[in-house]
Amino acid sequence: MALQVVTPLDGVLAEIRRVLRPGGVLVALVPGRLGVSPRGWLGWARVLRALGVTSQPWPNPHACDSLAGILARHGFTVVSTARRTFPFPLDTAESAALLVDSLYLPGISADRIAAAKHTVGTQARIGRSLPLPLRRVVARG
Repeated sequence: MALQVVTPLDGVLAEIRRVLRPGGVLVALVPGRLGVSPRGWLGWARVLRALGVTSQPWPNPHACDSLAGILARHGFTVVSTARRTFPFPLDTAESAALLVDSLYLPGISADRIAAAKHTVGTQARIGRSLPLPLRRVVARG
């Protein structure tokens, strides 16, 4: 769950290939695209707006839904790629704070993060959740 943030990605993948046994398995989990759910888009827009994020915060956003192709270009054999969306509960202020803490937020001040936790926390309700799309890619070296 880090290939979207490690740099330089080409060097990281070369090192993984170097240390992986021949035929060894790499399993990567990265964020996926949200899909077409307007409710999901609106929920994430609120979170990102509270954080003041206006663009993709990851150094390697292409390593999300395009990871299988990137691994293939680096000499891995892709065995499978699958996308699933999980509901992340936003039913308490604590769950909202956990969500904000789990995001990669370089350059965002601690004050802004605290304000975002408060803002997202005020939107928490029993039964509320936010879609968390993930992509799992399994490849052999």
